[in-house]
Amino acid sequence: MGSRRGATLSYIVSAASLLSSTSSCLRSRSFLITGATDGIGRHTSQLLASDGHSLLIHGRKSSSDQNVVSLLRDLESRGAKHVSYVQADLGDLEQVFSLAEDVLAELRSWQSLSSPAVPALDCLINNAGVFDPTPRHSKQGYDMTMAVNVLAPFVLTRRLLPCLIRGEDVRIITTSSISQSRTMPDLNSLFARKDDSGNYDYTPLPYSGHAFYSHSKLGDLLFSMKLANVLSSYQPSEDLKRQMANNASTLENIQRIQCLTMDPGTVNTKMLLAGWGPCGISVKDANNTYKLATSEEYAFGSRMKSGSYHFGGGPSHDAKDEIKLHALFSKLSDCTGVSYDDLSRDCF
Repeated sequence: MGSRRGATLSYIVSAASLLSSTSSCLRSRSFLITGATDGIGRHTSQLLASDGHSLLIHGRKSSSDQNVVSLLRDLESRGAKHVSYVQADLGDLEQVFSLAEDVLAELRSWQSLSSPAVPALDCLINNAGVFDPTPRHSKQGYDMTMAVNVLAPFVLTRRLLPCLIRGEDVRIITTSSISQSRTMPDLNSLFARKDDSGNYDYTPLPYSGHAFYSHSKLGDLLFSMKLANVLSSYQPSEDLKRQMANNASTLENIQRIQCLTMDPGTVNTKMLLAGWGPCGISVKDANNTYKLATSEEYAFGSRMKSGSYHFGGGPSHDAKDEIKLHALFSKLSDCTGVSYDDLSRDCF
């Protein structure tokens, strides 16, 4: 399939829908899973493929990498309806923007839509994450852990909202952790930006790989909480309400998007082994992400509230502090140039 980055490889498979007993609906759904070439993302994609769903698999490696080729063939053999690979380095915001465009192109091809028609996406799983024992900086000069784990999901989710609004039983799942910080440190220091000369716009926090990982996982939790508030309470302007009098379902679709976050479990992924050692369960037993994405128990309208945190531990008290939630969104917007205040611009 075509891709502006020349890094998209597609396998299109015709197969009957093989939905598991945990699936939330009796049709093939479309999923984008970031960081899906290894670990929990790979395992989740395999479970979804066995259910006959359509999968967009994201990774950093080239589409010609043997691990990627092998994974796509495996998903095809398991019964996925469609499988496409989209490549991007989430540590570069420019590539995150390009990733969203590649996702749009793949979805259009699956759904036989001509550009610029907006396709539908049913579930976005912000699974990709990094743990860096030593400090690194993103292409834009931010701490790499914060860039990949927090800034990238913030941008990708916003860019794909027009597609998600057109999906069914829509869920946005952003992976947090039982290791999340208790409270968020100063945001200016946490997101201090380093320029090409090595100077920072704010005094950065002293670096600790574990601390920055924990801060990023709290950031993912707070992002999910605030996003749920933004979408569930969204109201267009009076002018827009009049314009969309015959399209009221779009507003309802925005308000019904289910935003969820979780601890995926203590799992012996490469990241856990590098940072904490072999203290978890096998990847093949890590089913929390799949459960959140497919079980009817977590659908909108169930007893699970949008913005809720699941599985290990409990969420930080910052999640109940609207001032801190707003401050984080404002900082993320400043860092990325992306706003959630303008949904009417491209979502209707």
